Amino acid sequence: MKTSRFLLITILALTFSACEKVIQVDPMDSPSELVLNGVPSAERDCFVYFANSHFFLDTSNDHPVDGVEMALTVNGNEYRPTRVDRCRYYFDYTAQADDSLSIRVQAGNRLVTSSTYVPRMPQISDPVAFINSDSTFNLLVVNFTLTDPADYPNYYRFLITERDSGAIYIPYFDYSDTIDTTFNSIFFCLDKALTNPNAAATEALGGYLYTQLLTTDANIDGTSHNASILVILLRDTNEIQPYIHQYGLSVECVTPARYRYLQNIDAINSMMSIIAEPPEVYSNVNGALGIFAGNAKRTFPLLSISDGQVVSTHGGIPLIEDPTLITRYRSHIPSWVIDQLRERRHKSSLRHK
Repeated sequence: MKTSRFLLITILALTFSACEKVIQVDPMDSPSELVLNGVPSAERDCFVYFANSHFFLDTSNDHPVDGVEMALTVNGNEYRPTRVDRCRYYFDYTAQADDSLSIRVQAGNRLVTSSTYVPRMPQISDPVAFINSDSTFNLLVVNFTLTDPADYPNYYRFLITERDSGAIYIPYFDYSDTIDTTFNSIFFCLDKALTNPNAAATEALGGYLYTQLLTTDANIDGTSHNASILVILLRDTNEIQPYIHQYGLSVECVTPARYRYLQNIDAINSMMSIIAEPPEVYSNVNGALGIFAGNAKRTFPLLSISDGQVVSTHGGIPLIEDPTLITRYRSHIPSWVIDQLRERRHKSSLRHK
């Protein structure tokens, strides 16, 4: 019996070793794809990014494409790039609501095309924020009225932005504005009319994800809706050099293509694993990878925090101190959120000792 078992193990070992084959792979030599990204944003100058793709470990910034002929058509009028800077092609055109755009790029024998439109600005009125703090976090409840146009479907993105005066940012590939990050905040939507199983609030404890809510006007079509969001801002009082953390509320109207793209990115971020097969990113560009989709955005300054203390309200959304806020909304904050915020703060304090 022992001899048979030994024989079986030996045969299996020889079998698997015989199947072994070493394959030399040089990822830097893998064929590149064309990439086109553009987010024409209402009342902002327009540019698009056009380059060759590259391996993710390649640390060089840009991979320009040679022999590019590019044209942007807006409501039947053609624009050519006025300058090119690091694969960004700038046009003498400021996007306006309801503009219809198409892009055409000829790169050698390769043709790249896409089209989009510019949504109307979101109609936000009467924003006001209430704040309460404890030793771990600052809690804000932000209320505002969203008036939804009834003549066409609308897609919305609500976002808490953070800009740190001394932070090294992890940029999100978004060309509609400057970099927005959320290193130490969590955002919940208290409004059931704006949430659904396919547009859940995203937590950003890891520092990579936006804190955002993607939703549609399915439940509020053509109405003026009083919305409410809950924002938790970590009080980091252990910074070696107290930076000024500037927070704001951003409200966007986006095209269906951009909405789908952002949903796709959320899904990828939530399932990202080093052992999982990379999911395919949504693209509306023909002949290349990328996204060409309009938006219209309004950003309302909330407040600035330094060393855990509120230092400024920016003169933006009115900020009202409410000492009962944490007690009233504690039930809306899952226990794991408090635990992870405290753990993050504890690790931060040990790191700075």
